Amino acid sequence: MDDKAFFNRIQIPLGFNRTDTGDLQRVMAFLDERSSADMSVFLSDVFSWFSGQPYAWSGGRFTRSISSLFADYMISCVMDGNIFLHHHSSIFLEVPDQWDQVRVIPRKRLSPDELEEIVALCQPILGLDCPVNQDDLTRFMIGCLHRWKSSLTVFASLAEAGQYPGASDIDSCLSFIQAWLAIADPFEKISFVRNGKNEISSFYDMFVRLKDFYESRTARWESWRKSLEKFSEFEPFLKKDAEVASDLSNLRLVLEMEHPWDKIGDIDATIARIKPVYERIRSDKYARLQQDTLLQIDQMIETISQLLENVHARNEVRNMALVELQKIRKAIKIDKPDIQIFKKREIAEEAFEKAQDIVLTHS
Repeated sequence: MDDKAFFNRIQIPLGFNRTDTGDLQRVMAFLDERSSADMSVFLSDVFSWFSGQPYAWSGGRFTRSISSLFADYMISCVMDGNIFLHHHSSIFLEVPDQWDQVRVIPRKRLSPDELEEIVALCQPILGLDCPVNQDDLTRFMIGCLHRWKSSLTVFASLAEAGQYPGASDIDSCLSFIQAWLAIADPFEKISFVRNGKNEISSFYDMFVRLKDFYESRTARWESWRKSLEKFSEFEPFLKKDAEVASDLSNLRLVLEMEHPWDKIGDIDATIARIKPVYERIRSDKYARLQQDTLLQIDQMIETISQLLENVHARNEVRNMALVELQKIRKAIKIDKPDIQIFKKREIAEEAFEKAQDIVLTHS
């Protein structure tokens, strides 16, 4: 049985023979005429025209012509916004019931000078290895757009989850790519490079910045935010130094920016200027806190000792009541002053209460 397709009850054999060059020219002339009048042309329109008078083409003659034009990149076919590749003609040629949904677009060709100009514009963006053939360049460009879109989608999820900057820039880049991909006509898609070179240059500059940040700098960003959190703890003291106060304000401003790209390179230097002042203030504060805590523990030991004297406590009771406070005092004295001093002071207060209980229990 012959392979057949059906269109409005007309049987169309799909065994293709040699295509007549004149037939191809007639189809292109029909498409060019409709296109010049800004008319959308669907595959069903083309079939109706050539199957009627005066042409009266058979279904096989018609499909051979369309297949040849498609394979030679002379036309493109679009359905539901998707462009069919030249080797996918069977997808729609074997389903005539869908021909009223398949738009046919005659392929425009760039002149050699136009193509050379567009390749020169593409190379800084797509890479020096981008193809110099129009059809290969179009497909290469579409592949780049999809890769960029995939990267930006990942950046968008990171921005949302990690509270990183650039969410609006990412959305803008994604919208630009989507609009570029939505251009159905391959000729118009590739010509967009020449007609929108300023917009493309701006888009690509932003994409490069986003790519650099989200692939190389997110860990640094987290580190910068942690530095700001540390500095904020001593902000009133840091602000007593006018230069440090200005650096701290600038650091906070950059880390709160939606578009910090021009300022990122300055952050490490800003933090480097703040850090030694912060460390000195922090060290002085904890040193004073250490001395105050030692004095408090000395007072606790003196109080417990007096209580022990009052009840004429035995030596073992004295040791039991004072040993914990003495150990804590020794540890605080030899330790480097740091934030742990707060915890050790709490432990000393608990040991003091326990010592009082020991004295009362054994009195």
